[in-house]
Amino acid sequence: MIENAESNHQCIRPITSAQKQYAYRCVKKGTFVRTFRNLCARTEYWQKLYPSEKMRHIAISLMEIYPEWKFTGLTAAALLGYDIVENYDDVEDGSDNIQCNFSPSVSSTKIYIRSSVHKSANDNPYLHRIMRTCKELDGTSDDVRIVQPSRKYDGQLITLPHSSDRVSYEIRSHIVDKSTMLFDVANTVNFRTALPIFDSAARDNVNFNKVLEICGRRYGASAGGRRNGCANEFQYVNDVYDEYGSFNEEYEDLRTREKSVISANSAESFANAFAGGGFGKSCSKEYSLLRLRRLCFFKNGLSENGGESFARGTMIDLGFMVPELQHEFVAPNSRVKYRCDFLWRVSGGGLIVGELDGYDKYFVDSTNSTHANINFNSSSDTQMLRNSYNQAAINRNIDRQAERESVLFRECGVSKIVRFNFADVVGVKNLERKLVEAGVPRIMRVG
Repeated sequence: MIENAESNHQCIRPITSAQKQYAYRCVKKGTFVRTFRNLCARTEYWQKLYPSEKMRHIAISLMEIYPEWKFTGLTAAALLGYDIVENYDDVEDGSDNIQCNFSPSVSSTKIYIRSSVHKSANDNPYLHRIMRTCKELDGTSDDVRIVQPSRKYDGQLITLPHSSDRVSYEIRSHIVDKSTMLFDVANTVNFRTALPIFDSAARDNVNFNKVLEICGRRYGASAGGRRNGCANEFQYVNDVYDEYGSFNEEYEDLRTREKSVISANSAESFANAFAGGGFGKSCSKEYSLLRLRRLCFFKNGLSENGGESFARGTMIDLGFMVPELQHEFVAPNSRVKYRCDFLWRVSGGGLIVGELDGYDKYFVDSTNSTHANINFNSSSDTQMLRNSYNQAAINRNIDRQAERESVLFRECGVSKIVRFNFADVVGVKNLERKLVEAGVPRIMRVG
């Protein structure tokens, strides 16, 4: 039972009376943890998993128990393999104090579903039901692909693939469509937690014009009165078409203005970039769309991992200038290329480089073939990396890092390098202090 569950990346599901009694005793001893109602896992195994892996374990197990459920929000994103960062602020869904009422033997992983049934007192406290509108599709739908002219085939239109298409059809049939998923992500977690998922969607060739258009029809102000009903589909579409028919044009305009935001160095230019973009409406449905639009506006597929996206989201929340991502410097003398996580071009021609420091990368041994394709989003890969500890490789990586910084200062015109780690980003204050001390401009007043 245990080996089978772990090999299939699922939770343990006791079925017989003997299995349930055994699981109960293990939970009481602390060797098992309850991951969800009627589900559990070995504590040692569970604690090594990343948040996205825990979500996938629970969701895949629940598919067998509740085949009618459609997963959404962070849960759907995790099932698609998108970058997930834990919601360290955890106040937006009103469940920040739930963990206080439970023992450490209970997992606090939240699961999000679209449901036609309201939340009941019998629900698991970590199950978040979002009411269906009957407009949602499932994850097998092909509604947000990018279609563009091909350079290779004389401008013939081609459809770009989703990398998430590699996820099995069965799993995709148990999640909502990407438009609904992104809308629910935008409205269940805060901006900096949601941004890694939107960056992942950008790398997945999601057409955000279509996302905004679809969500405008489904969840906009004109959709009121029919949000919980499925009647009169054609009238519903006609009612909202005029209001949201210009979503594509507005979004393209926002993308054009985003370029000015990236290079802006004043609060005025930042505010002007958003002027007239529909961000000032105050009713709740418009506010829900505003949250979605803000994330669509700032998403960037160049972000390489969830940590970088989370850091950038925190910078934006703090009002700092939006950095360029993955800028590549070429050393004039050696012609060696050096890429940085973040770059700010400040007035007077100064260049400030930002680096999110993670210690796992220092364990990578370029002479070890097993390190060739390390997936830092996999807990088993990173554990293997740490287990293959090689001090000589670590020292080489530290020396290379020092040489890289020296070249950036000496040959590439970099004036400052600001380093911060993930704990700095989570705690916010250290990140804010380091960016201010490095001279990164604030272009928007916060607080």
